[in-house]
Amino acid sequence: MNNKNEKPELVMDVAEHFCPNPDYPTVGLKGQGNLRVHSKAELRLRCTECRKTFSITELTPFYALKSDPALVTIVITLLAWGCPVQAIVKACELDERTVASWLERAGSHSQW
Repeated sequence: MNNKNEKPELVMDVAEHFCPNPDYPTVGLKGQGNLRVHSKAELRLRCTECRKTFSITELTPFYALKSDPALVTIVITLLAWGCPVQAIVKACELDERTVASWLERAGSHSQW
């Protein structure tokens, strides 16, 4: 890294992920050896068995969000500890609808 504004290269550990294809017999099982990096730039993997490509955030509350996952995590944690929505909106300079959307995503995800 020569420039301090450059982002460090993200290492995608395929052993920490699984193919989300519900028709694949090992859905939900990590480390099956069937995943390869499809695109580092787009954070996508490919299953060598079903040939499907998918985002590493698929099946998570962070899927397709443009916001920083660290901020989303902080907001959800504050909500879980009972912090008032208006305090989060003011402190994080967010819209109330954004906070409500993140809460709904996290709640829906936890029902799995």
